[in-house]
Amino acid sequence: MPSPLQVYQQKLGSNEIKSDKLQNHVVQAFEQLFINTNKKDNSWFFKSPRVFHGLYIYGSVGRGKTFLMDLFAQCMDEKVIRRQHFHAFMLWLHQELHKIKNQQNPIDLVIKKLSKKVKVLCLDEFLVHDITDAMLLSNILYALEKYSISLVTTSNVKPINLYEGGLQRKKFLPAIAWVQENMQILHLDGEQDYRTQSNQNETDNKWFSPITQEKQLRFEQIFSHQSHGQIIENTPITINKRQLEVLKRSPSSIHFDFNTLCEQPRNASDYLQLCQRYNTIFITISTKIDEQDRNTARRFITLVDVLYDNHTPLYVLSAVTYTEIYQGQELSFEMKRTVSRLTQMQREQWN
Repeated sequence: MPSPLQVYQQKLGSNEIKSDKLQNHVVQAFEQLFINTNKKDNSWFFKSPRVFHGLYIYGSVGRGKTFLMDLFAQCMDEKVIRRQHFHAFMLWLHQELHKIKNQQNPIDLVIKKLSKKVKVLCLDEFLVHDITDAMLLSNILYALEKYSISLVTTSNVKPINLYEGGLQRKKFLPAIAWVQENMQILHLDGEQDYRTQSNQNETDNKWFSPITQEKQLRFEQIFSHQSHGQIIENTPITINKRQLEVLKRSPSSIHFDFNTLCEQPRNASDYLQLCQRYNTIFITISTKIDEQDRNTARRFITLVDVLYDNHTPLYVLSAVTYTEIYQGQELSFEMKRTVSRLTQMQREQWN
């Protein structure tokens, strides 16, 4: 099985990627983690104890953090590694915790069970927004170290800025201190956003804006094509015991109004279930997000994160472009990542 450094060098040699000193530095760290995780025991009688290793990779959007994490994950034996978006991991953790009754430290039990299956946990987009997640995170990190599950995370912010401005942030500071003490912190930055690179054969073909008769017709044609002649209905669906109105749906594709998905109470769990049930998501947006409406903006950011991580195509018919949909300042940093991801999702070969 080739190592991360070998695969990275192969991609450089075939001109799939360009030479990047900062990326190479991160690859070297992945190479060392690969070696440490795959060490063979010198004796058949004594097994070497597992040792915790941590990599915290942060930097601007589109610099290749997720690409390098995936490259590392693909080099590892799939039986010993788990790679998830942070949203998905926390959803899984909450589900596991609900199964445990009358135990003093349920997080410890969940992570101990996980350690029987994996040696390395890779969490993409390590950004903490939810107060419940923030309060749990310290115990999660302590348990990962205790049971020697190495942790790799990507983030857009340095550790000290995690959960900045969040409720009861003082209680989150021990988690930050743990990250700074126990993880190798790597800064992958620069002005180049690789997601926005395109060639003449790539066109923006999934976000239709502004709404015109021609674009609406094309949008409808794509829905029909994606549905492959299946029966189309407009009855509501039920997600997490809540009813969602739809504009139309087939067994493989579903079309929502923006209000249903982002202006009403929704969370990452709802969006994950949509990805599991439908191959393609369609949305109609009639107006931009109000600059003061942080809740709608955050739901939209989460929706794009979940669709992106699950490689679920998104088609949008919108009165505004995705670079204009939110102009507020409070979530401008997070929205920059969302715009970068939407740019990549436009490309036909992305799905």
